[in-house]
Amino acid sequence: MVPLSEVNPGALVKVIEVSAGKGLKHRLEQLGLFPGSFIEVVTNNHGHVLVRARGAIISLSRGIASKILVEKPGIDT
Repeated sequence: MVPLSEVNPGALVKVIEVSAGKGLKHRLEQLGLFPGSFIEVVTNNHGHVLVRARGAIISLSRGIASKILVEKPGIDT
């Protein structure tokens, strides 16, 4: 598992864990970012991390992206 903030653009990843408080977890779930969901990293540079989830582009701060642990599908950890 790696934090979403460290994933290269173009990668399709599976959310494994969200290490955040109740409020942030709920908000991320509403956006489609919850354990078991698949997301695509669109942009990951020195600013925000842009991901595609449920067909929408979502902008996450690097701090929030670092709380989302992901893995590439098919890779055992």
